[in-house]
Amino acid sequence: MLCRWAFCRSLAETTPPSPVAIPTDSNVEMTWQVFGGASGDLLIVALKQRCHNDHVEMGKDTVAEQFRLHLHRGIGYLAVDLNIKDIKDFIKITAADLSAP
Repeated sequence: MLCRWAFCRSLAETTPPSPVAIPTDSNVEMTWQVFGGASGDLLIVALKQRCHNDHVEMGKDTVAEQFRLHLHRGIGYLAVDLNIKDIKDFIKITAADLSAP
């Protein structure tokens, strides 16, 4: 769930993520089905739409790289947000994002 929030937080930004090298030395591995859950189809459509909006080619490797960049950027945003102190703060952010025009 936190990874989905991070991913969506990055997608909500108006600018594309910076093409930075992302360390791949983690022991954590997650399938798309685990990441996306019941929202997996919607999340992949949102990612592809974002790639289209950012004029990024739609090749499988490029879309996968954009996913990693958005996830990494979103995790960074959530990690440094001083307004998030507990799960209640996540819920407030989510509710505020849903009510925004």
